[in-house]
Formats: sequence, structure tokens, C-alpha cells
Amino acid sequence: MKTFLKRLSQRRDQLSQLENQVLDYILINPNRVVQSNVNDLAKELFVSTATISRTCKQLGYDGFQDLKYTLSKYVDQDKDDENMISSNSLLAHIDRVKKEMEQTLHYTNEEKIQKAAAYIKESNYVEFFGVGASLPTCVEAARKLTFSGRICSAREDWDELRCVANSLSKNDLAILVSYSGETLHILEFANILKEKNVKTIGGTETTRGLRGHMCKNFQFL
Repeated sequence: MKTFLKRLSQRRDQLSQLENQVLDYILINPNRVVQSNVNDLAKELFVSTATISRTCKQLGYDGFQDLKYTLSKYVDQDKDDENMISSNSLLAHIDRVKKEMEQTLHYTNEEKIQKAAAYIKESNYVEFFGVGASLPTCVEAARKLTFSGRICSAREDWDELRCVANSLSKNDLAILVSYSGETLHILEFANILKEKNVKTIGGTETTRGLRGHMCKNFQFL
């Protein structure tokens, strides 16, 4: 949570005075923000809902709901960590990991994983594309690939991602991550990459997707 909030605060210089008031409230009251809707938050801060929406977009999200969804994941993770420490239940932790592994294996497609691994091995450079709630997953994946010796990056600024999409070549690899498969910025980047014939892998949690039939693990675009 602290890392996420710190990343939000780094955008402070890009915000107006009113938008910084909204940001400060989010940083101080993340749990309350998760429990609020945009109208409640506007009344609490004495600002318009448009100001809140504009602030969220300046912070790199599609709107208040997108930021709220990402924030809720960190809040839930903090609660899980606290519960785990307080209960000190090793069995509960083992059961949770087991369920997560079983779910992962259920959606695993060995052929597509092997193809993705080959793409990564053959590429000069790997760039992860994710905005909003998808960004933490991209950052962690890029970190692991970097440790494995690949030249890899995941950026949080969508203008920077757009520049990167335009600079990649057919010898590089783009990995697009979108929980909904319908994030507008990701669709824009996918079109740019397609025009430049960049090898691309897409991943989403839903059956909708970047090509209208995204699978739950990998789709090669």
C-alpha cells in the first residue's frame, strides 16, 4: 500500500491546487475512499464529481472507479496481511496458496506458455503495457524478467507507453495486460503495435478481450 500511495503522490506536480486536495484526501483516507462513491466523495471534499474524475485521470486511471478498484486491491491485501499475522494460521495460508495454484493450473495452456516463452527468448526487448488496475501486475512481471536477464520495462505513464509502442520493432515483444480486455488505452496501444508488426501477447481475466475473444491466459495478437 505504501508503495502504491507513494507512486500516486509523485504525480503531485502535474495536478492543480484543487486536484491536489483530492489527492491528499485519497492518500490520507484510502479505506474511506474504497467505501465511497464519487458523489459522496464530492460532497465530503466540497468539489465537483468532474474534479474527482479529472484528478483520477491525471493520476493515470480511466476514472474514479478504475482508481477505486486498484486501491481496493491494496486495501484488501493489507487486510489479508493483517489477518494472517494476527491469526498466525499456517494452515489458512497453505489453503489459500493451494487454491490460487489450482486456479492458475486450471487456466494454464502449455502450448501457449511455450510460445510466449519463445517470443520472450527471441526478442531484443520486452515491454509490458498495463494501466490502472493492471499496472502492478505488469511492474512485478517486468521486475522478474529483468532479474532473469531480459531487457524489460513496465511504465505507468500512458503518454510514455504510447511513445514506446511507436518505437518498438518487429524484433521486440509487447505484452498487454487488461483485466477487462476493453481498456481504451490498451486497445489504442494494440492497434499501434499491430500497424508496426510488433510481436504481441495479450492477457485478461475475462472472456472479452483485445480481439473480442481473449482467453484467460494468453492470446497472441
